[in-house]
Amino acid sequence: MNTLQHVLLSMLLVLVVYLTFQNQQLHAALQQGQQASAASVTAALTPLTEKLDAIHAVTSKLGKAADDAAEQKLAALQKRLNLYKTLSVVNQAEQLRAEGKGVPAAEKLATTKKPLWEAGETFADKKARLQGLMNPIDKLVSAWKGGDTNTNVATIRKEIEAVLGELGND
Repeated sequence: MNTLQHVLLSMLLVLVVYLTFQNQQLHAALQQGQQASAASVTAALTPLTEKLDAIHAVTSKLGKAADDAAEQKLAALQKRLNLYKTLSVVNQAEQLRAEGKGVPAAEKLATTKKPLWEAGETFADKKARLQGLMNPIDKLVSAWKGGDTNTNVATIRKEIEAVLGELGND
């Protein structure tokens, strides 16, 4: 029985060596297959990645341009709104003048100088007209503070309304 065990153990050892060798060959073949697969996937995905990057760059540029345009439009609308607010203050000053309250009316009208000056800086093509209102405002403020409330803000109001009308058409 000793010989039979020896033969069986030898055969078992040969079988183990054979299976180990086969396992190593299969493992090497599997690694080569995985590397080939990874290389082919990488090769297929590289052009797609480049295209996606290009698409992202274009959409980012378009999105930024759209955002910039929207911000500029919003800023222009805000500047017009500020000019409307200034017109409202001019009208309030006129109302106070009509009620015979010369000093409060003059103070209210004087507050419109800075916004009108800034509007002139903002709307460069209207600068001379808007900043040209400083002298008439100064004259009215002086007259109203001196008690002469006969002169109204019609010329100032008309000029601001004319500028606003032109801005609405821009």
